[in-house]
Amino acid sequence: MKLKIIIAVFIFIAGATYLLLPSPSLPDLDGGQRSDEPGDTWQHPDQKAFYTNRTRSEVIPEMQNKFFISLFGIKVPSYRLNYRPEESYEFIRDQVKSYYLEEIVYPMRESLFVSGWEPSNSPEFSFLSPEDRPAVTFKNTTYLSKVTLRPVRSSPWARILAWGLIFPSTFFVHYSLKRSLQT
Repeated sequence: MKLKIIIAVFIFIAGATYLLLPSPSLPDLDGGQRSDEPGDTWQHPDQKAFYTNRTRSEVIPEMQNKFFISLFGIKVPSYRLNYRPEESYEFIRDQVKSYYLEEIVYPMRESLFVSGWEPSNSPEFSFLSPEDRPAVTFKNTTYLSKVTLRPVRSSPWARILAWGLIFPSTFFVHYSLKRSLQT
């Protein structure tokens, strides 16, 4: 019994340490031109958007490498979730065009939504000739894509509260399951 308590205390402290690490800053996209459009600046100050000639396969790994948490110099792994582009209206903002939408997630902490608009690769315009497809233009320069970044953060106190409530809940579920199996 004493060993179980020691293990539970260790897991609780390790989890609390993970949850209290500083949040990563919102990264910039290398080689991208920062958008100064109203929807990307003062209307949504927590978001950033960039015009770039880079594709999804280049943008997502860069964002995953830049949006990271480290503990004693060791990079904590994140994972990626892939969403339908139609869901960008919910997760990023309404009236944002999207060809792909991915989320870089740190469980019980924060995440970063990465939405990219690449009309040249979009199935929506695949029936059009390359000359007739919409262009991504910013300040009289044509780019391959526009990438929008939106962080979703949580309060450290909310994280610790949720983490603290997991332990008694687990105990009660375990106790109830054990009692139900004995009868």
